[in-house]
Amino acid sequence: MSAKVAETDEHPRAMETQSSSWLLNPVVHGIYMVAFSVIGLLASFDLSIEKVKKLENPEYILSCDMNPFFSCSGVMQYPQSQLFGFPNQFLGIAAFVFPLLLGVLLISRAQIPGWVMVGLNIGLLGGVALVTFLYISSIWVIGIGCPWCIVVWTVTIPLFCTTTGYNALVGNFGTRIRDNVTVRVFASSSLLISVVLVFVIYVSIVIRFWDYFSTLF
Repeated sequence: MSAKVAETDEHPRAMETQSSSWLLNPVVHGIYMVAFSVIGLLASFDLSIEKVKKLENPEYILSCDMNPFFSCSGVMQYPQSQLFGFPNQFLGIAAFVFPLLLGVLLISRAQIPGWVMVGLNIGLLGGVALVTFLYISSIWVIGIGCPWCIVVWTVTIPLFCTTTGYNALVGNFGTRIRDNVTVRVFASSSLLISVVLVFVIYVSIVIRFWDYFSTLF
């Protein structure tokens, strides 16, 4: 009887450990962080270059000016593109350097203090808050989608979700959170949760710009 109980108790934990094993593998987790950070960094860097060229030549057509519905320059003319007094994309360049560096350290199997990962989590939380504001402003208020901005949203949300899941699983938020079964289930599914969130954003963009997307069928 006790053996059956033990087997029942271990089965969920075994499945949970298996589903989150990549998060707890420093090399795999590091590669994931580096890949997503590089994508966000390149998108922010290219957008910054395009911004400078646009300032130098107002007639310059940006590479991400696809049509009236998706246009980086269309969004740039609104104050939401400079929330802190300078172009938001400059902030993106600085923001993605930190997770990129930590990803490299994870790949090299360096011991990263828990408070550093929590600091990354706080920074990414701020990034998600900014992304959410820009998503609402760009898609639903201004009515123009910035392609490179959407790329940044696509990598920021998964980085935040998985970093939160990692910190919860390893106990960086405290042992009570680490040992909570419900928290561990959600933490182990952090990447899947981020995929669902990004998918919802994509679907909402299609709905918002259906007049454009309907012409593609």
